Amino acid sequence: MNEAAALRADFEALAEIGRHPEGGWARPAYSPADCAAHDWFLNRARAAGLAARYDAFGNAVARLEWNAAKGARAAIVLGSHLDTVVKGGAFDGALGVLVGLEVARRLAASGGVGCPVEVIAFRDEEGRFGPFTGSRAFAGTLPLETLDKLRAADGVSLVDAMRAAGFDPAAATQAARDMNGIAAYLELHIEQGPVLEQAELPLGIVSAIAGQERLSLRFIGQTDHAGTTPMDLRRDAFAATARFADRFRSLVLEDQSGTLRGTIGIVNLTPNQGNVVPGEVRLGLEIRDIDEAAVERTARATEMLAAEVAGEFGVDLKSRSVYREAPVPMDGRLRAALATSAQEVGAAPMLLPSGANHDAGVMGRLVPSAMLFVPSRGGRSHCPEEHTDWPPIALATDVLEATVRRLAADFNSG
Repeated sequence: MNEAAALRADFEALAEIGRHPEGGWARPAYSPADCAAHDWFLNRARAAGLAARYDAFGNAVARLEWNAAKGARAAIVLGSHLDTVVKGGAFDGALGVLVGLEVARRLAASGGVGCPVEVIAFRDEEGRFGPFTGSRAFAGTLPLETLDKLRAADGVSLVDAMRAAGFDPAAATQAARDMNGIAAYLELHIEQGPVLEQAELPLGIVSAIAGQERLSLRFIGQTDHAGTTPMDLRRDAFAATARFADRFRSLVLEDQSGTLRGTIGIVNLTPNQGNVVPGEVRLGLEIRDIDEAAVERTARATEMLAAEVAGEFGVDLKSRSVYREAPVPMDGRLRAALATSAQEVGAAPMLLPSGANHDAGVMGRLVPSAMLFVPSRGGRSHCPEEHTDWPPIALATDVLEATVRRLAADFNSG
């Protein structure tokens, strides 16, 4: 079996795990399907001659050693995740893990490189129990003393899910790695957007992972009868919300950043009845950009806009920032290594930001990190239609292999 065929066979085998009866895949973190996927990965890693184990949090770690007699060296790590959203796609996360495994398999077959190489399948990237719990536990940035407070939307607690999967939550602190033992982190991922496909390019190198701020807004008006209250006497919370939503979109579109994104994703209307003037609307929105200043100015402008609209409609406003995270620039040296490797195989990758966060966003705050994107058909992701063609996947695998070899040689010479 040739290299490309081996990778595709792995992909098809993994895709048999966690199929949802209504279409797509469902491997929520620590579920039986998720655990089966991680077990499968470790078995495939062992078959390739790698040392393979679970850490104390349940992250699956495969390691290609080098000649220990030459002394200890920091590892190059390739990683991503195997969990999915419910009715998600087969490529998101899983492709990065499998390409990492294929790279390690090739390196092992050729005798390895001058440093250890690890492939990691992080748990819970999709956030069933919170943002990036697996990679944060690995990086030592998850407050493990609060594990018993983390719960999924269905009420299942993280500690119960860990125990059911065979892991002891009391030992979870042991998953934290010494970041001095990691020289570089690389992650392949599907773009989850339409930019590469529209540009007809097979590869993208991520410049930075966007930061974000999330705001909670409440427009509070007055509940009244829909048939008897004159239009000009209403304190209609939804009318204010609709005006705000339209102007918020314009605010984002008119910004000069070029990479700014703004989304109203949560709308809860009270009392949500056809014959009642809405008395309250709760909004959840987020603002993202790789430019931290753009996030800050847009968040503050959004709060001012909401207050202005509330005044126009005679409703009250309560607003608060509920979450903020700074952008994470990808390491320049690693980006250059990816670009050089891509050029060697005849590709000219595009430099583009990642609007979505990834495990690389967690790792990139602590160790040199970089990401390589492959196109998503139609920009679709988190759905059964998620798809990436195999030629760019094969090309990306070659680029990652060449990059690991290049970095290992550079680290040795340095």
